[in-house]
Amino acid sequence: MTWTWIIGTLIAAYLVGSIPFGLIFGYLVKGVDIRQHGSRNIGATNAARVIGFKWFPLVLLLDALKGAGPCLAGHFLAAHAGADLVLFAGIGALLGHFYSCYIGFKGGKGVATGLGVVMVLTMMPDTYIPLAALCALGVFALVLAVTRIVSAASIVAAVSIPAFYFIWMGPVVLSEPLMWRFLFLIFVCLFVVVKHRANMRRMMKGEEPRIGRKQEAA
Repeated sequence: MTWTWIIGTLIAAYLVGSIPFGLIFGYLVKGVDIRQHGSRNIGATNAARVIGFKWFPLVLLLDALKGAGPCLAGHFLAAHAGADLVLFAGIGALLGHFYSCYIGFKGGKGVATGLGVVMVLTMMPDTYIPLAALCALGVFALVLAVTRIVSAASIVAAVSIPAFYFIWMGPVVLSEPLMWRFLFLIFVCLFVVVKHRANMRRMMKGEEPRIGRKQEAA
């Protein structure tokens, strides 16, 4: 029965995580495929670059919700499953975003969807407040304010998440079942960094787009 819950959670979360909201809004708002413009990414940043910044908050929110929604469902169903369904929901949602079954198993860089997953995954046991995720959001805002480069802020914030989780939870994260969440956070953050390797190359060349500057990424 436990494996039935796990497999069902993975599949359901994957299907939700696969929804390419940036691409959908590109078609709905301007009738364009955002994969052919800007950085050619399906995420909120490129969607805003192509169809207008006013759509950025909505696309960002929907991408985050497709990560948080399955994880919240997993949180409430975990008692019936006898397994950490939040973790498996997070895995499924991120795999869906990275390798969407709706667009040929290609996808985005996982920042917004990863944020949604992390917001639920790092909730403190007693207060249900995602302190690690909130701290990472603060880091994102600070780096963005200084550099005006979304990708730089995303990378630094992603790397900070496991560190903040360890700080707030303490050594208990090294014991089961939290150890698996901690390892998953490390893996996800490293994967987000790898997905931004093209951005890092452009930053080294001084070619990465900045907020407020009209410039398209190659």
